[in-house]
Amino acid sequence: MRAACRLPWPLTARVPIVAGALILAVAIAVSHVMMDVVASQQEAGVRQIEAVYLDGISTTIYPHVVARNLADTIESLRRTMWFHQGMQEQRAIVRLPDGSLFADVSGPDTNPSADDPVHDPALNNRLVRGHGFVFDETTGTGWASRAIIRDGKHIADLYVALELRPLLKERQALRNQLLAATVLAGLAAAAIGFMIVRRMVLPVRFLTDRLRRAQAGELEPVPSELLPPQSSEYGRLLRGYNGLVEAFLEREALAARLAQRERESMLGRLAATVAHEVRNPLGGMSTALDTVRKFGDDRAVRVRALDLIERGLWSIRDVVGAVLAINRMPPDARRLLPADLDDLRVLIQREIARRQLHLLWQSGVESEVAVAATETRQVALNLLLNACEISPPGGKIGFRASIDDGCGGLRELNIEVSDSGPGLPPDIMATLSGDRVMGPHDPPHWIGLRVICDLVQGLGGRIVATTLEFGGSRITVTLPIGDSAEHARAA
Repeated sequence: MRAACRLPWPLTARVPIVAGALILAVAIAVSHVMMDVVASQQEAGVRQIEAVYLDGISTTIYPHVVARNLADTIESLRRTMWFHQGMQEQRAIVRLPDGSLFADVSGPDTNPSADDPVHDPALNNRLVRGHGFVFDETTGTGWASRAIIRDGKHIADLYVALELRPLLKERQALRNQLLAATVLAGLAAAAIGFMIVRRMVLPVRFLTDRLRRAQAGELEPVPSELLPPQSSEYGRLLRGYNGLVEAFLEREALAARLAQRERESMLGRLAATVAHEVRNPLGGMSTALDTVRKFGDDRAVRVRALDLIERGLWSIRDVVGAVLAINRMPPDARRLLPADLDDLRVLIQREIARRQLHLLWQSGVESEVAVAATETRQVALNLLLNACEISPPGGKIGFRASIDDGCGGLRELNIEVSDSGPGLPPDIMATLSGDRVMGPHDPPHWIGLRVICDLVQGLGGRIVATTLEFGGSRITVTLPIGDSAEHARAA
């Protein structure tokens, strides 16, 4: 659990520490190598001194050994030990060629022992392998040997024990001094390397901090005065980060502008749709008011005009409700009546008269139909107004409503509106057939088409637009009735 909670060191800290530790380790290793070289050179110097020293002793005792004069040999060895205190001899042994001990002399304050090459074969073998010199660092004693040969004749073997403790102490002191100096120099070099590497990875730490702040939502570019030269790797890295930040901020600003434009476009389309749908019943209601003013004494005309005004108000109410409900028919919407379609004839009468058009009207709806009255009136009224707009003066506008049996025996309400215009443009044909979605850049007078498509889709119906052979176009809207409508909307 403790290991799982332990936070790893950041790279910007690990790199300087590893670099400093590596410098220190290399310095210590180099000091050991240097100490080994110094020890080898020191041992080689001792060997040279030992060789000269043995040459002197051999020359001194040679005539006495040849004469087998033990007293003079021992006296010569003692004088040599007394006058060569620099080597600090402990013991000198002379062995004859037959292996017998001829002389054994101990130095001042030295007790003879049996640990010598004459009585210890192992030590003698070490001397042979060491080319006449061997020493023990534990006891501080070294043995040197020399064969005394004259005119090719083996006279005797000389063995000398030397006190090497001062030499070993000097070597150890030198080792300690060198190690201390190396450690101090390594620590200093490691500290300097740590600072240099830390300074080198400072831009990485800076970039890491920027990325961490960016993750928290504070996305900011690196100021130009803090950027390294562009020729360096860190300079290119931080400038690349700045480019990424600028591109991201630019994209965010662009997305915000697009979202604002989309909101404005949606608001404009909503306002235009509401204004368009409210204006249509208002025109019919205005016509009804004019009729009341002119023929208000006629009760039948007055009742019919008031009914038209009432249904117009209902239509405006339902339009507002449909917009608030995102163009979905409310659950308690009323069903279509024959009078709803007859009202359309009155609502477009002013437009027909203004454009000098002829209206061919045929309605086969004679009773209540189980379709949404408000949405169906909106669809039919928009189709009639669009037909009036694209038809030339003196043209004909056709309207036909019928109830037919569709596929599977399901009852459907068919509304056909024809015109005598030049025909529908390809964009409108594609929009009505569902192959194209209207966008914010379409002409404003196409708002009615958008309303038609949205309403028919919400009612579960379909639209078929065709171009007539002798000019003009026909738009047929098919709406399912009753349970068929619920089934179509669910599908």
